[in-house]
Amino acid sequence: MIERVLPLPPGGAVARPRAVPAGRTGAPERVAARVGAPPRRPVHVAVAVGASAALYAVSLAGVTALQAATDARVAGERAPASAAIDALRRSHDATEAELARLDAAYAGAAEAYRQVADALGGHEKALDALGQQVAAVEGSAATLRVPSVHLPTVAPRTIAVARPATNACTTASGKPC
Repeated sequence: MIERVLPLPPGGAVARPRAVPAGRTGAPERVAARVGAPPRRPVHVAVAVGASAALYAVSLAGVTALQAATDARVAGERAPASAAIDALRRSHDATEAELARLDAAYAGAAEAYRQVADALGGHEKALDALGQQVAAVEGSAATLRVPSVHLPTVAPRTIAVARPATNACTTASGKPC
């Protein structure tokens, strides 16, 4: 039950509560509310609010416990897949590292090939110059007349030599001398 709040009288004076005689209203004697005092709230409202907050907290705790159990079960079920994903990630990283190593080796080989190709042009020029020198020498050699020289033939001979006599004895073969 909430009682009506009356405005303060002019000048700010607050009236003191006074007893209302029972004879006028026929009701037992009551104390009137002070003017300007906050209205009274019944205690059962506070108890109801506290009880509903407690029930809400208990239900949240239950939901949290159920969710934690579900999360633990799901994490347990996903552990093999997680291990497989980690193994796949390590394999992918190793493959990527191997590809990077091969790419660096390929780049090195391409650079070496480019250097060889650049040097090849210089070698071709040197070979052309050598070819011209050989042609000039062949032309000079063709004009020269060298007499032919006959070398004597050598007949192969085999000389037979007699074996020398030996007087040695050994027991290395296991036979007595």
